[in-house]
Amino acid sequence: MPVIDLSSRRRIESRRRPESETLGRLRDTAVRAARVAGELQMHHFRNPALSCRRLLHDVKIETDLRCERAIVTAIRQTFPDHPVWSEESGRLPGTGPYTWIVDPLDGTVNFWHGLPIFCVSIGCYRNDRSAVVPGLPGAPAVGVVYLPAGREMFVGVQGRGATLNSRRLCVTAAETLSDVVVTVNFGKTPERMRRATARLAGLLPKVRKARCLGAAAAEMAYVAAGYLGGMLYDGLKPWDFAAGKILIEEAGGFVNAAETEPGLWRVAAGPAALARELASVWPDELIRRAPS
Repeated sequence: MPVIDLSSRRRIESRRRPESETLGRLRDTAVRAARVAGELQMHHFRNPALSCRRLLHDVKIETDLRCERAIVTAIRQTFPDHPVWSEESGRLPGTGPYTWIVDPLDGTVNFWHGLPIFCVSIGCYRNDRSAVVPGLPGAPAVGVVYLPAGREMFVGVQGRGATLNSRRLCVTAAETLSDVVVTVNFGKTPERMRRATARLAGLLPKVRKARCLGAAAAEMAYVAAGYLGGMLYDGLKPWDFAAGKILIEEAGGFVNAAETEPGLWRVAAGPAALARELASVWPDELIRRAPS
């Protein structure tokens, strides 16, 4: 009869328990922060009194800043020493073992024009040297994407899978692009628009449909749920994909990101079964590294 070392087992279990409890607290904090920001978004949505600063192919509105302040406050109520990296304020310092990467309102142009495809995106990463994607602070812990117009709360926890309103998610089981909808972006510069147009010429004959929904984090959540079968995006910032990366990987898919310009990433995502076909329409090093 084998000898069981109970003291060793207890030590292992005691190490796992705090880690599990920490992940739970990180998840609950991210969900709470996303809900608060989502309520603000819906209060401002389609409000004609909302102020706006118009940019070429983009807008900046006061809701972004209000949502950011609400999210940072919610995070620091539970984790006052954690650094936060947000789209609006940049890097807020901290000494804690985790960094929060926040897009307080993704899909701002949609929001401003009254289109209900926008979201809150909150990713949380351990501060270590195991970062697979340069630019992200380390290993993924928790990712939350909340679409308040539809009350859709997407949650991914490292090693525990991904859910939508507590329902377990999995990327699509489709094995060919002709069976799926793939999402793309057109970019904000003439060069990126030119590349996007060329990419569409190769993509459209191969997919059921191509879509440009205008909110990268929301689209990554839909890839995790299997509603979208792939994503090809150019010119993203880390806060655009930090949370969505966790969701898709926990739902069984892949996310590859490559920095093509300082501070800007090209991202491809979807189920592993479609990686080769995606490579045929975006044939560069980023996709060729995707799992087969």
